[in-house]
Amino acid sequence: MKTNKMTEVRPAPTRCAVCPVREKALFQVINDDYLHEAESRRFGQYRLSARGHLFEEGAPSTMAYTLFSGWLMLYRSDSEGARQGLRVALPGDFIGYAALTDGLYGHSAMAITDAVVCGFRQADLHAMLDRDAKIARHITEIQARYLATCESKVLGLARKSAEQRIAHLIAELFHRLEPHAEGDGERAHSMPFPLTQEMLGELSGLTPVHTNRVLRRLRADGVMVCERQRVTILDLPRLLQIGEFNEN
Repeated sequence: MKTNKMTEVRPAPTRCAVCPVREKALFQVINDDYLHEAESRRFGQYRLSARGHLFEEGAPSTMAYTLFSGWLMLYRSDSEGARQGLRVALPGDFIGYAALTDGLYGHSAMAITDAVVCGFRQADLHAMLDRDAKIARHITEIQARYLATCESKVLGLARKSAEQRIAHLIAELFHRLEPHAEGDGERAHSMPFPLTQEMLGELSGLTPVHTNRVLRRLRADGVMVCERQRVTILDLPRLLQIGEFNEN
């Protein structure tokens, strides 16, 4: 069993009404006068160290979380312990929800960077769903988007080349981070990228050696550069073309 490094409860949790990720999070759909109840049902706000596990596959799914800051990798493991990355969670993402009170987590969530999460008991979330149709509908939409992402990944692992898989992953992350991309002009195509080559390989189904080879090829072709925990996209249209990424 991996060590869970989620040990510190923040002494002054962020108020939901002024939460900087609320516009992308679960409670964006509720009225301001309902925020107090939503906040009262928050079990806590926690810090999680990089490489620590928020939850693990097969453990009782007692809690669900909104990622307040940092990056997480969601993955499943095979019988030999090898990891297959499912997706990267970014601030505002809602993770770990289980429709059944006695359910188990179907995957693991590991911190790529230091992270902060807001935790909610599954039972409290179910009570909120019974009371507010907007939240129930929004959770359904979130789960449908996650399913579509996993379906796209299955297709990519089965049919796309290594270069296409990595280009698609980079394009997807850039598309999700684009409103917060740094600078303007050419700098607007630069984004933080804390994933290791091993993680990038796990998300794209490649060995670290093969991942490194693809990154070097994309750099040599003038498409993108990945170094010092940053990605600079030199030719965005070409990246989107290679990855067959639809921005819509």
